[in-house]
Amino acid sequence: MGWFSASKPSSSSDTFSKQEAFLAIALATSAADGNISESEAKGIFAYLLQMRMYDGYTERQMSDIFKKLLSVLKNEGVGGLVMVAKNSLPAEYRETAFVCAVDIALADGVIEDGEKAMLEELQQVLGVSDDLGGNILNVLLIKNRP
Repeated sequence: MGWFSASKPSSSSDTFSKQEAFLAIALATSAADGNISESEAKGIFAYLLQMRMYDGYTERQMSDIFKKLLSVLKNEGVGGLVMVAKNSLPAEYRETAFVCAVDIALADGVIEDGEKAMLEELQQVLGVSDDLGGNILNVLLIKNRP
């Protein structure tokens, strides 16, 4: 049973903006190990604030979004959070969200078993082809070499 199939279907009526949905994918990836440290959260904020979709966002705004998403994560679990994010994220951003998720998972230089399982399911949920998923992984392994 996987990350998303083990979760009950989302009962949340929330919808996210594309920025919230994108951050939700990053948060779910970071939560794969069961813990999101303050340094991980700050790293995600720094990473995402470099993206054009977050032009004009402050760290405070990101923190407010993060708190909203943590509430959904607590109430719906990782699977519920990802499903609301997927349904809210425009299709053209799903591959980009997957790239971000892989990059976050590789931030420490390795992909742990839990992260690997999470990324495999996330790839399926976001509709990223195996070929593209493999290419993304290869490029980011090169980028994140120790």
